[in-house]
Amino acid sequence: MTSPLLQTHNLSKHFGGVTAVSEVSLTVAEDQLHVIIGPNGAGKTTFFHLLTGIYTVSSGTIEFLGEDITHLSPDERVKLGIARSYQRTNIFPNLTVEENFRLAATRSYQQEWSFFPRQLAHEVTDLVEQTLDMLRLDTVARQLASTLPYGVQRLVDIGIALCCRPRLLLLDEPTSGLSTAELMETVEVLNDLKRELTILLIEHNMELVVNLADYISVLNFGELLAHGTPQEISANQAVQDAYFGKRRSAVAL
Repeated sequence: MTSPLLQTHNLSKHFGGVTAVSEVSLTVAEDQLHVIIGPNGAGKTTFFHLLTGIYTVSSGTIEFLGEDITHLSPDERVKLGIARSYQRTNIFPNLTVEENFRLAATRSYQQEWSFFPRQLAHEVTDLVEQTLDMLRLDTVARQLASTLPYGVQRLVDIGIALCCRPRLLLLDEPTSGLSTAELMETVEVLNDLKRELTILLIEHNMELVVNLADYISVLNFGELLAHGTPQEISANQAVQDAYFGKRRSAVAL
């Protein structure tokens, strides 16, 4: 069994009288692609915001690499190795793809005081080139991000996160709104990425989830409804009920 990279313990988030995430205890194992699914409004993105420090925790704890990071700032979590993409692209539209990546990579490496300027420039260039190659973006490296098709912009957003050199990559619905061709390209990229690092993914495309995931957690009304392998989740009646209603017969998720 692979060792845990990230763990949450009874993690909750309240907005006034509304509970968005309720006592979620979840483990993400190293070197796995772990998918979070759930109906709209289940608390998936709020959970990501808690993991990355955008929202403060109401109760519970978050551990990363065995360290309590519950009250660390977003920047401190990035330094430890947690990076993410967003539902809406978070790119610099007036910079080229390469410049977007170089900016993220430079900021990441500047946090290491041992680097001299020449060494820093070399490390940044290597990381940018590797990221362009991994995401198949070499041919558009010098194009402005704003001129690119939406699906390519989503890949640029992932690339910015990769240039932060994460141990854990969080992807929030990276295939949302993509055309069929863009979806196929993104799936190929995700298959490459899962061989390189641990990924926690929010996704609605259930065919993609079943084919990509090593492990699945299901949120419903802010609570952890079920967790297991794709086969276990597909056969889980409680998950079927949450998605399709209690009278709906079981279908392959």
